[in-house]
Order: sequence, then C-alpha cells, then structure tokens
Amino acid sequence: MSSVDFIDPLRDDSYAELVASAGDAEIFHDPLWLELLRDEYGYEIGACAVRDGGRMVAAIPYAKIASLLTGKRLVALPFSDHCPALTDGDDAGEALALLGEALAAHAREARLDLAIHAALPSVTDAHVSERYVRHVLTLPSDPDEAEKGMAKTFRQKARQARRGGLEVERRTDAEALEIFFRLHLETRHRLGVPTQPKSFIARFEKLFAAGRGCVWVVDDGEGPICAAIFLTQGRTVTYKYSASSGAKLNKRPNNLLLLEAIRFYAENRFERIELGRTDIDADGLRQFKRSTGAEELPLSYTYLSEPAPLGAPSLKEKVMTATIQRSPAVVGRLAGEVLYRHVG
Repeated sequence: MSSVDFIDPLRDDSYAELVASAGDAEIFHDPLWLELLRDEYGYEIGACAVRDGGRMVAAIPYAKIASLLTGKRLVALPFSDHCPALTDGDDAGEALALLGEALAAHAREARLDLAIHAALPSVTDAHVSERYVRHVLTLPSDPDEAEKGMAKTFRQKARQARRGGLEVERRTDAEALEIFFRLHLETRHRLGVPTQPKSFIARFEKLFAAGRGCVWVVDDGEGPICAAIFLTQGRTVTYKYSASSGAKLNKRPNNLLLLEAIRFYAENRFERIELGRTDIDADGLRQFKRSTGAEELPLSYTYLSEPAPLGAPSLKEKVMTATIQRSPAVVGRLAGEVLYRHVG
C-alpha cells in the first residue's frame, strides 16, 4: 500500500536514489542544489514523498520561505525554471494524486501559501498561471545531426562568430565564475533585473566539482564577451544563466556558444537540454531558442494562495525594471542581495 510522508531530502538516501533513477529528474531535484539553496538563503528544505512497500516512488522537494516582506510559503522550488514531481513506478497517476493532496493539506494546516513550478492538477482549488513557456532540445547522438537541426540563420550567425575570431572554452574554475558574474552584472543592469548575489554564483563551484556543470566562455581576443552556466543531472542539461556584453552582441557570441555546447553534449550522450523558461511576450527570445531546434512547450505554475497570482508582470515589477535600468549597476546588485532571499 502507498503511504505519504514529509522527509528531509538531504538526509534521506532513498530520495537521492529516486533522483538518480527517475528519467525526468533535473538539476533542481538534486540534493546538491537543495543544499545550495539552504546554505545561501537559509531556507528550510523538505520534500513530500510517496512510498510503495517502503520504496520511494514519487517525491517533490520544496523550500519553506519565512519572510517579513513576502510572507510565509512553500515553494517547489525557488530559483528553478521547472521542477515537476519525480516519479519512478508503474502507477505515476496515483502517486501524483497523493502528492498533490498531501501538499495542499500540509500548506493549509500550516497556513502557508504554496507555489509549484510545474503543473500538479491534484492540488485542489489551486490557481494555474501560464505566464511562461519552456524550450527543450532533444539531442541526437551525432553532433553533426544536432547542428543540422538548427535553423539556417542560427548556424550562419555562429559561423560568422567563428570567422570573426571568437573562441569558446568550457571551464569549471572559480575564475570562470568571476568572469560570468561580471557579465551577469552588466546583463541584468541592461535588462533591469536584480543581480543574483555573487556568493550564490560562487557556490556553483561545488556543483562543478561534483560533475554537475560548467561555465562556457566566449572570448573575442580582447577578453570574455559572453558566458553561460550549464548544469547537469543524469542525462539532462539545464541552460541556467547566460550573460553577455551588450556592446559585442553584433559578433553573435551567443550563437557560437550554444552551437559548441549543443555539439559537446550530443557527443557526450546527453539526451536533452532544458533551455529554461521564457515570458510568453518575449517573442525575440522565444524565436532565438526555437532556432536551436528546441521544441517550445507550455510551462504552467501551480499556486495555492489568495489572491491568485497575476498572469503578467505587475506594476511593481515594471517600476523595478525601469529603476534598475536608469540607475548605476550597483543598485541592481544591492537589490538582488536584499530581495532574492525573500522572493524565492
């Protein structure tokens, strides 16, 4: 008979075994990612799990956020683009139903809002937001085939970058994370988005040491002009963060970086690349991601809260964007250091 309980996924070995065996696991399910969130932001980490005869067959991790600014809530999972419940069993439908019912009951009993970065229909009375889409690139085993699957214009721009003398390097050292952070600071300022704390980015070195990812860096001979953090779990790659010099975008560094990364992961037998979430109204970015050969899929988030979350950027978000863009870069950096812990 199936049973549901709430566990510490950082101490329960059966949770790590489920992550390792479930075909749909992503880096956000990984205990190392959960540990990073706990250590950086002080979140209380837990998971709701379903067992069948003692064997864990389904689970979803969450963080408890207790904030004076944004309230108390459960989030599955902060800073994840897509974090569905994991299943590893013949009757996934029953397990998912049990998970949804148990999470909803737990949140109501504790008087907590609940946010799940995926669809989980079994959470009764939940609101579903469809503000985002995601892009998934299925990788063939032949890197040449992966390249042929890209749009012609994408390949042409990557070749333009190569002819222009741009070089791509895959790195896992602390200096590469420093390079990424400098570009990240510039990019977030340009977009009007708070910068992730430098301490958060520095913690990725521990993930890299465990074989969970790397930084890809593009150099034009005068210095790094583009960098991206890719994270891996099992056979799945997640394109987590990207940053570039606004003055050098005409050299097409992002096209070359993605082409080289896609070829590398195809050659090394990874099965898919998650290109992350994108706002529905971000037409240019959606087209860019589709041009890699990726499939665009709806991305629904599930909320158990009052009032229902907005389906579009709020006035506060728009004001913050304008303020950061018009202020020195340090304003966005300080905003990130203060706010991300509360936003989750």
